Amino acid sequence: MPNTTGDTATPTIDPSFTPGTPTPTPPPPTADDGLPADHYILGRPIPNGWTDYGDRIYPYGSTAGGKYRPHTGMEFWNPVGTPVVAVADSTVEYAGTDWETQFGPQLSFYGNLIVLRINGADYQGQPVFAVYGHLSEIYVNSGDSVLAKMIIGAVGGTGVANGAPHLHFEVRMGDPHDYFHSTRNPDLWIKPYYGYGTLAGKIVGANGAMLRQVSLIIKGADMTRYASTYAGDENISDADWKENFTYGDLPEGWYSVSTNSGSHIYTQEIYVHKNRTAWVEFKFDK
Repeated sequence: MPNTTGDTATPTIDPSFTPGTPTPTPPPPTADDGLPADHYILGRPIPNGWTDYGDRIYPYGSTAGGKYRPHTGMEFWNPVGTPVVAVADSTVEYAGTDWETQFGPQLSFYGNLIVLRINGADYQGQPVFAVYGHLSEIYVNSGDSVLAKMIIGAVGGTGVANGAPHLHFEVRMGDPHDYFHSTRNPDLWIKPYYGYGTLAGKIVGANGAMLRQVSLIIKGADMTRYASTYAGDENISDADWKENFTYGDLPEGWYSVSTNSGSHIYTQEIYVHKNRTAWVEFKFDK
């Protein structure tokens, strides 16, 4: 407070302080047990030794800057012939082409594909499926039982595969043929790397409606990442989380998450715990 006695105040020096020392990082908070339970029941569809992380340029719900239709899955970029593995113990619901049996917005969209029904994974009364698209090879048949990490196919470029060869991977609920209503964000289902977690959240307008294609900046101690809210009607929020954006595989730690409404910048500090989903929510004034 101001010196009102007329005496000169003597500053107190912290003997432990060294000029140039960065501000100490606050300790991590206790994990919020009020959040929904995570359902990280799936492994990676690409084995170790290959690119087993999802592309962040065109993630679930993105249009890659308006280049493509709203994305309903996750891309794993790998050369043709890279092995593709089962993400959990499963039954092969379908293995073949989609030339005559439709799984996408049109026939021949995924080319060679495999659909797995995840054993014992009914979610809110609905079966859970994993879809593998654009394959060059299929090593299983419809009706087969497969174990987690078993090789079931190989990466390719069949169907409508934009760019280089890759695996297009989806998580679906209910009817695996229902492209427009069954897809869910794989970030909320694939287990993060050890020491990593997931950020999920939503951005809504003043009336509470979900806002589409709003950009976010995610700044960590030594990284900056970019995300955006879902673009299309076919991008369905998780029944528990009710999110409209995610960013998976973030190292545990503090992050500053910000977004711009056009008239105001909103920012929140959030801690991402390992093997947990952290939550952030923004409500625009207009």
